[in-house]
Amino acid sequence: MAIALIGAMVIGTIAAGVVWVAQEGHPAGDRVVGALAAGGATFLGVATLAFVIGGFLSG
Repeated sequence: MAIALIGAMVIGTIAAGVVWVAQEGHPAGDRVVGALAAGGATFLGVATLAFVIGGFLSG
């Protein structure tokens, strides 16, 4: 379980970084909100998918 959460955290961090760089030129507040939203949504999606796949494979 820890490996799935660490992997989801890494992928979420990469997604947040990509969104941060893609919003170059926007005000800092908008960049922060966009990056946090993208990173958080990616983390939740990847972690949920990892747990569902793990449950499917073990059950």
